[in-house]
Amino acid sequence: MSRLLSSLSIVLLLGMTQRAMPNDGIAAINAVAIDAAVSQINQVLSDSWQQQDIVPAAVSSDAEFCRRVWLDLAGVAPPVSEVRMFLNDTLPDKRGRLIDRLLMSPHHASHMAATWNDILLPADAQSIQQRQNIVALQRWLRDQFIDNTPYDYFVASFLTAGGAANRGPAIFYTTREVEPKKIAAATSRIFLGIQLQCAECHDHPFDRWTQEDFWGYAAFFGQLSRSDENMNAGGLIVDLPDGDVTMPDSDDPVAPHYPGVSEPPEEDVTNNRRRQLTIWMASRDNDYFARAAVNRFWGHLFGRGLVDPVDAMDKDNPASHPELLDFLTRYFIQQRFDLRNLIATIARSDAYQRSSAYDAVDRPPADSFAVMSVKTLTPRQFYNSVRQNVMRQNQAVSMNANDAQREQFLARMRATDTSPRDYPHGVMQALGVMNGPEMSRAVHSTQSGLLASLEAPFFEEADKVEAIFLATLSRYPNEVETQRMARFFAKANSEVERGQLRSDLLWTLLNTAEATVCP
Repeated sequence: MSRLLSSLSIVLLLGMTQRAMPNDGIAAINAVAIDAAVSQINQVLSDSWQQQDIVPAAVSSDAEFCRRVWLDLAGVAPPVSEVRMFLNDTLPDKRGRLIDRLLMSPHHASHMAATWNDILLPADAQSIQQRQNIVALQRWLRDQFIDNTPYDYFVASFLTAGGAANRGPAIFYTTREVEPKKIAAATSRIFLGIQLQCAECHDHPFDRWTQEDFWGYAAFFGQLSRSDENMNAGGLIVDLPDGDVTMPDSDDPVAPHYPGVSEPPEEDVTNNRRRQLTIWMASRDNDYFARAAVNRFWGHLFGRGLVDPVDAMDKDNPASHPELLDFLTRYFIQQRFDLRNLIATIARSDAYQRSSAYDAVDRPPADSFAVMSVKTLTPRQFYNSVRQNVMRQNQAVSMNANDAQREQFLARMRATDTSPRDYPHGVMQALGVMNGPEMSRAVHSTQSGLLASLEAPFFEEADKVEAIFLATLSRYPNEVETQRMARFFAKANSEVERGQLRSDLLWTLLNTAEATVCP
């Protein structure tokens, strides 16, 4: 089988270091290539809308876009000063400049680390030791996003991870008990976008995957073992010289086999199956790897993938825009798996700039991407936004993954037995938000940094109301709201009463639906 090798494949074949080669910042990226890619995205979607007689939504307002891009790229609502600065900026390229600045920020690295921490680790990793390991992994992930590690190197770090079991990507294996079938199910879903685990016990009833596909893929992890050495670090993840995987009800070992590939793998001269798998994973012969990545990051920005769900890219679940997915896959490979470049390109598209509001009766379907989908904030986004924009300065958002108060808040918001990515939005959650200690501190005049700052005598009451709206909803109050607030505060007879009204207003806005969504 001929193989077009990536630079990563060559590095692995030569036995060189797995340390990722960081990409440069956005400034070093070919602006011409980005502009051309954005034009192609716009053209494909525009043609699709015309063919379906879809009228797209209007371009989002600056306030709507500012809140959206901060939440999507930085994981936190914009500070008041950032909203004011963006709304006052009159230069035509301000949206692109904001995208680039956020992608280079520590907030972006922390947000992507938290997002991928949830993607990579099982929902039931809740023991004390596992939680400590999760913090360690999140720190490692943050370093990868700070360095803008190419995606193929990033994934290779997981597929070939070894050493201390409680450090870095090796944690991926320890939380799955170093069990080949669990690792195979997770890596195929996360990195290839396919549900191979559905063929663990029998051939997939609706897709192409067979039991041989699943267990042949699992065989690449058959050499994995967790040794008892260095138990202070949870032992060591090592590859044994041998290691067989057998199918259920059979004693015959299954040979390693790439999913969806009819030919067997070439002979492995290194006797390291995980390295062999990694070379195939990032090769251009693999139809799944780059497509799955592009689809996942598109889904991160739009709330749904071009194929949705993003980890169910099977023949019965086609892409809404196959031509666009094919183009972005080629583009991602050509740009050397540069994640910042990919995100910057998608975020500059006309579709991402569209409003989530739609005035006409027949709202376009979500998979047309003619109108932006409203995304519910994760508890982490909500918590970070309140801490940054409302609490006192010394309680602002920490870059430290091990934030005890945040973890307590997330635990109350998270239903037991659910994935960290799936949160209920019912009465119990609302009560937890409204009555929790974080909310009480956030709106208390002595503990809220926002309310304390508004006690300065040079602020007019209208200015104070504006600041509360900007801190919670990332926009100025509209005309109706401004008039209503003026009447509301005019009834107060003292500064004490006005202070209580400001606290009540802050509490009310934080508990509106608008404060809990990314528009």
